Amino acid sequence: MIQNIVFDMGNVLLSYDPKPYVAREIPDPEAGRLLFDACFGGPEWKQLDAGAISEEEALASMQSHVPQNLRGDLARLFAGWPDCMSPVPGMEELVASLQEKGLRCLVLSNASVRFPVLVERFSVLRRIEERFVSAYYRLLKPSREIYERFLQEFSLNPQECLFFDDLQENVDGAISCGMQAHRFCGKDDAVDTLQKAGIALDFTPAEQSQR
Repeated sequence: MIQNIVFDMGNVLLSYDPKPYVAREIPDPEAGRLLFDACFGGPEWKQLDAGAISEEEALASMQSHVPQNLRGDLARLFAGWPDCMSPVPGMEELVASLQEKGLRCLVLSNASVRFPVLVERFSVLRRIEERFVSAYYRLLKPSREIYERFLQEFSLNPQECLFFDDLQENVDGAISCGMQAHRFCGKDDAVDTLQKAGIALDFTPAEQSQR
């Protein structure tokens, strides 16, 4: 029986789309392309999520890939990247409904040590108090080790967990460790999945969660 609902953060609880953010901040398309690739498209982003490098090291490495005259803009983009995130409509209300039913809600996310900035900014993350952030454990989804450590950290029975992630490889990793898991395709799809798992919800779509 499912007792625990586990959520990825990016593109599950919060939308993550840096391209409009870069386009808004950098009007020149060519400069924007270079800066997007350097800031969001290089290996540093994954290394940050893995806790393998500091933010200072990541920025220095990113800046080495762009011309000198763009390095200040890159630093500004890197400092402000939480601005490219926003609440996924209906998800905070869904989490609240699950918690009201007595289900345990948790976060399992590949994210950097800047995660507390997002918690401060977005109420959906504050609503879920049990959070496992990859950078603090130096582990990344979909490695088997991160799921095993997550289950151990919160004393969870994998057979009692249902996990939502937007990436199929992460869903497959959770399944390989005994959890039920589903690729997230929006709030309505999540509600349908929960109901099929035996979790009846009296849930009416509400207005988009506010920052």
